[in-house]
Amino acid sequence: MIEPIGISKQTLVVEATADYVERAQRLFNGDFSQVTVRFDLRGRAAGMYRVQKGERVIRYNPYLFAKYFDDNLAVTVPHEVAHYITDMVYGLRHIRPHGKEWKALMAEFGADASRTCNYDLEGIPKRVYQRFPYRCDCTQHDLTARRHNQIQDGKKLYFCRRCGSPLVPKPGQ
Repeated sequence: MIEPIGISKQTLVVEATADYVERAQRLFNGDFSQVTVRFDLRGRAAGMYRVQKGERVIRYNPYLFAKYFDDNLAVTVPHEVAHYITDMVYGLRHIRPHGKEWKALMAEFGADASRTCNYDLEGIPKRVYQRFPYRCDCTQHDLTARRHNQIQDGKKLYFCRRCGSPLVPKPGQ
């Protein structure tokens, strides 16, 4: 099992992120605040930019950075900073995520404008999704959190494909 990157390498990633933001400030003659950086991403994505409750955040996958540090420093960091800067300059709703504005900024950064990387995920922890036990007249079903919540909110009703009866929460759950 791969261990996540340590504090020293996290610091290098945060510094590289800040460097790309500063380069963009000079390029656009803008004053972009430093974006919040977190190392809490899991799964197959190496990085993600998002705006959540008004806060702009770049999330990095500490396990993929540990396994492919140099590649992620050269590709993932400018990729996510480019999303942040294009959001600040053009707004998220006015451009495509990997559109011409984003590609132009990646070219200015001298970075590969590929949308995804194809990493070997051996040794990288996989995200585990919670399942909820439900019953019908013939068997037990494990539903995803999304379906469980839709049933609980009264928005959906699911039926067994085999017997046709409605799925109900398993007693004691």
